[in-house]
Amino acid sequence: MPAQPLPLGHGAKRPADTTPVLSGRPLAADPSLMPQFGDRFWDLAVAGHAGNRYSSEFFIDFESLGDATRREAAREFLFWRLNTHPVRGALPSISTVTAEWWNLRCFFRFLDTEHAGIRLDTVTQPVLDSYLLHCHGEELMPSSLRHRLQVIPRLHLAAEGMPSDALEINPWNGRPLSRIIGGPAVSRHENQTPRIPPRVIAPLVQAALFYVRTAAPDIISARAELTELQDSVSEIHGLSLARLNRYLDSLAAGGRGVPVLDGTGLQPHLAGSPAYTYIMRKSGAGRDIAGGSYDDHIVRALERLGPEPGGMDTPITPHPQTGRPWRDRFSPPAVPHEERLLRAACYILIAYLSGMRDSEVKELRDGCHFTERSTDGVVVRHKVRSQLVKGGRGAPESWVVIEPVAQAIEVLECLPHRDLLFCRPVAGRPYSTISANRMNENLNAFRAHCAGIGFPVPDVDGEPWNLTTRQFRRTVAWHIAHRPYGTVAGMVQYKHLSVAMFEGYAGTSPSGFRAEVAAEEALARLADIVERYDDFKAGVRSTAPGGARTDNEFARVQEELQDFPGRVVDERRLHAMLKTSAQTLHIGTLNDCYYQPETALCRTAGTEDRPLLNNCRPERCANSTITTRHRPAWEAARSDTERALAFVGLSDLQRTALRGHTSDIIRVIEGIDRAHS
Repeated sequence: MPAQPLPLGHGAKRPADTTPVLSGRPLAADPSLMPQFGDRFWDLAVAGHAGNRYSSEFFIDFESLGDATRREAAREFLFWRLNTHPVRGALPSISTVTAEWWNLRCFFRFLDTEHAGIRLDTVTQPVLDSYLLHCHGEELMPSSLRHRLQVIPRLHLAAEGMPSDALEINPWNGRPLSRIIGGPAVSRHENQTPRIPPRVIAPLVQAALFYVRTAAPDIISARAELTELQDSVSEIHGLSLARLNRYLDSLAAGGRGVPVLDGTGLQPHLAGSPAYTYIMRKSGAGRDIAGGSYDDHIVRALERLGPEPGGMDTPITPHPQTGRPWRDRFSPPAVPHEERLLRAACYILIAYLSGMRDSEVKELRDGCHFTERSTDGVVVRHKVRSQLVKGGRGAPESWVVIEPVAQAIEVLECLPHRDLLFCRPVAGRPYSTISANRMNENLNAFRAHCAGIGFPVPDVDGEPWNLTTRQFRRTVAWHIAHRPYGTVAGMVQYKHLSVAMFEGYAGTSPSGFRAEVAAEEALARLADIVERYDDFKAGVRSTAPGGARTDNEFARVQEELQDFPGRVVDERRLHAMLKTSAQTLHIGTLNDCYYQPETALCRTAGTEDRPLLNNCRPERCANSTITTRHRPAWEAARSDTERALAFVGLSDLQRTALRGHTSDIIRVIEGIDRAHS
């Protein structure tokens, strides 16, 4: 049983130098490596639980603070943050605390350079105002500015645990940072991470699927060819013009050109130049560029045979859209470049189609994918193992995923890596792996590359969309909540995706993807109810049995707010008044349902306490409301029924049922028209 976090009360004494700084936290390494309070350096990686991160990110060097009082205050603050539970929620993560260490150093540096190194207990509000002005001058992004300043109110909260030097004043009298910074207030309910627009995510996922399913085998084969070539170089001794000539003659016999550099990973002006090093090694003529007569032979062969971009032997698969090779032959520098793009494609599919957090994706390891059959033995489920870094602090967990995610993992296992599939580079081998910490850069490189393979990603507001790793989970949650029957690139059904994600850990795990979808659904319902309220103000009235109830509710809200032409109402108050209605609103194709179980015709004994829209009788149910926005769907239903009546061979009973259904549809359409005539 691990020790409990140390409570710190008002006037707490300085912890002893031998006090462990990570008491009560699950550890990812040997407990004997846990730093102690009095250490000159704290290596918090022992509880970092993120093997894909650089160890230096968890390293705190108190010696970087020149003043002894500053060092002691920093120790006390970070110890307080690591061991004191906030009023709500869990202890901050190790990553959060190490980020605060950086922001604390920025604040101390400002005090030392701009205010003669004053102590924290003598800091005044004008000093904090000057720091705010200083941070604004750095032109930080709003989120970065907020993170930079958050350490200040936390210093005040930690004052009870900082006996050596503490920030005694309440910064900005306790006002929220959003007001201090001057930006919009941050909602406590809506996720602030930007959603990837549909016109961006669709071609992006389509391009990622292309890379995993079509390009990956070629890239993996090219890596194998390049590895074999590199291994064979050690067997080459001296120079051989004869071997070079035999290789050039074989190119001529095969109808191929002389390998030239395609510019990938090189200076642009080198594109089209003979690949001297590759030719010498491939032919066995030498280990490196020989110069002299060897170069002359290659140049003359180039004039005779013409160029072949890349020049490696790996064949290139035809592009499904054009039937032509999806790229020129590989060159040695192109192989790591394409591997980088392929890793980004795999990341997109895994992060977007699994609902895993970035930290959880980057903890995937060899052998993480496995399959299980359902209890009846019919359904085969794809699953992956990783660990919960944010909510579970390194706890192992399993995710139910869909086939494209499994395919991406299989591809990653074929690429050069160590234990982690998204691992940091190996020292001295910059092309062997790709850094997980540079994934945002890699994602945007892949987005820019999509146009070159036939899946252009359009700009948003005249600028390329800036992808970040956090956006994928937010975006798929939004799509599942708002467009349950939509598709990604015509291939992946969101409804299928939501079933797969909810089938496994997502409903109960600390990772809580289901909760994120529920939050998005609530926001979607509120947006829909506001839109219907705007329709009501414009004169749109509801039909069906439940229409009067909803119209009366809208009329009550309008009257209470005095929301009439020429008057501006408080939007927040409007949303608060409509929120109760939004909780019971369920959007449908033929109608909307303002659900009340006691009057629902779709209910059956023992069923889940929510409407069954597939079992709805919208023209009869007291919860149903129909407006002009539903009319096209009813018209389509009438056309389908009339086409069914034209079938030859229907029985009299079938025709009678279809005619009755047609009459019901016509009555609904006529009701819509009467309400708006």
